[in-house]
Amino acid sequence: MPFTPSPAVRNAWITVSAPGDGRVLGTLPMHTPERVRTLVTGLRAAQIDWRGMGVVGRTRWVTQFRDWLAANRQRLVDLFAAETGKSVAAAMREFRLCLDALDYHRTHGAEFLHGQRLRPHALPTVSSHLAIAYRSCPVVGVVAPWAHPLAVTVFDAIPALLTGSAVLVKPSSLTPLTVRALVGGWAELGAPPVLDFVVGRDAGPALVDTVDYVHFTGSPETGKMVALRTAARLVPCRLELGGKSAALVLADADLDRAAAGIALGGLSDCGQNCHSIERIFVESACYEAFVERLTAEVAGWTPEPGEYSEVMTSSAHVRRVHEQVRDARAKGASLRIGGSGRDHVFEPTVLADVEPTMSVLTQQTLGPVLPVMRVESAEAALALINDPCGPAASIWTSDDSTGRESAGRIVAARVAVADVSVHLMPAHL
Repeated sequence: MPFTPSPAVRNAWITVSAPGDGRVLGTLPMHTPERVRTLVTGLRAAQIDWRGMGVVGRTRWVTQFRDWLAANRQRLVDLFAAETGKSVAAAMREFRLCLDALDYHRTHGAEFLHGQRLRPHALPTVSSHLAIAYRSCPVVGVVAPWAHPLAVTVFDAIPALLTGSAVLVKPSSLTPLTVRALVGGWAELGAPPVLDFVVGRDAGPALVDTVDYVHFTGSPETGKMVALRTAARLVPCRLELGGKSAALVLADADLDRAAAGIALGGLSDCGQNCHSIERIFVESACYEAFVERLTAEVAGWTPEPGEYSEVMTSSAHVRRVHEQVRDARAKGASLRIGGSGRDHVFEPTVLADVEPTMSVLTQQTLGPVLPVMRVESAEAALALINDPCGPAASIWTSDDSTGRESAGRIVAARVAVADVSVHLMPAHL
């Protein structure tokens, strides 16, 4: 479907400010749809030679890029932390994961892309030679969210480059500077011009309408629109969607351990992770005792200095979180602790007596809010966890066999028993 930009976007600029202290970090122009199309045309032309270089030649450039990242580690980490509001320690952890992912792909790229020869079985084709080969898409578009612009860019762009595709990245307008620095590093090496970025409200739809393959990370609502637009063009897409990751506390659980783990899994990084715990289902027999322990954990929530930031990336999102809490309270939820916020900060919050009609249970929160719902049985909770299903889930029980049986009935991609680690992973891991 054709896309018409709004007149206000033309010649507009984005000013990026640090959520922690409000200082201006940089400005950059928004890309119009015309500019996006021009960039894609250039990338498509450059991709021909890039693909012809072969996987060994492409791996050499990716290795040089890896060395550039390592040499510029502190500058990139400081920039990433500043524009997202993350702590430097959290930014450094994500940076190291990016180096690990890059090393993995450059080490195994040739192996993954190696074709296969098959032996025919049917008589009419017994004399034929059958082979499986991989054909790269000319231009891959990567749409990255504000929460993890560094990880998503590296995790999605590097495999695409190794396959022989050119890549165009569209970061969030809230956090575009780290992506701009990565693209600048690629150019600084003198690498072939097959990696670029665009930014701005109209740049995303224009990218989706122009490239040959789309990697999208973000909300289910926007993901549906991406799927429809790519389907209309018969262009493939890969959707990494957020959701409502959940925790289930059974009556036999170690409640102190469960409360500590769930507080960590929901409050770390201010809950700004698609794996963060956003729904907690507790069996009725231990409900009040668990809520009491969880409230105590949140009251004493004091992240180790430098480990986790209390600053959220988007002040507009803080207002959205506030609205979810107000909606829940208006519909009968009881506020046990927290519940208010301003600017880029929202208090760690526990809501008890929540119900499925409340937006805090049905809409993604991406904030430090722990809504707790009473359930009569694990059976009832499992139905709620799977509708809708989030990216991760944890089951808190002292019975390993019960935990494994329940985990097998949850359709989330990552499920753990009495373990919070699945809720602490950044996107794409």
